Amino acid sequence: MSTTPEDSGSTGTPMNVLLLAPSVGSHEDEVCGELLHGPDERERALLVTCMESPADRIAVWTDHEDGRATDATVVDVETAARSTAAAGADGTVAGANGAADAMVESVDAETDLAGLGDVVDRHLSSLAADGDTAVCVHSVSDLLQRGEEEAVFKFLKVLTSTVERAGAVAHYHMNPDVHDPETVRTFEVLFDSVVDLRTANVADE
Repeated sequence: MSTTPEDSGSTGTPMNVLLLAPSVGSHEDEVCGELLHGPDERERALLVTCMESPADRIAVWTDHEDGRATDATVVDVETAARSTAAAGADGTVAGANGAADAMVESVDAETDLAGLGDVVDRHLSSLAADGDTAVCVHSVSDLLQRGEEEAVFKFLKVLTSTVERAGAVAHYHMNPDVHDPETVRTFEVLFDSVVDLRTANVADE
């Protein structure tokens, strides 16, 4: 994989990472789990999902081989019908490997990006107040199906700043197969580092 060496913060650790994961053969979930847990095995996660179910996203967190999740929240951006099916009646989705259940907040598909940002900010502030927190946004490509490019860019610019202020770390999935190179380059400038799994695939062959 390749990265751009634009790390932020005095420690040199990138706080906001763009994960470019093609449609096939990218080991995306494995890398996602590694980025979520990090070398210090973070125990708090905020998972934002637009198309996958909350259960699918939380599985990436709890199935990590060294995972010791204790506190996770899923912001589920989808239709209420799918969200209700994915989460329990009490608004939780079961964890795995002994992990605590994840809290799920469903965000109606009609909610604008500003409203989504408010929900994410609220949960991030709560989690970060209790300790080191990792954020996963899955995905930028899905957000671009919901809104105009300019609006998504503004949303992510605000979110990356929020992550920095909270002292959290975050990564943002994007499928380069469904965007032209110019679009990908437009969004790359928002992030401290870029992990390109297309390069990793070539290296593995």
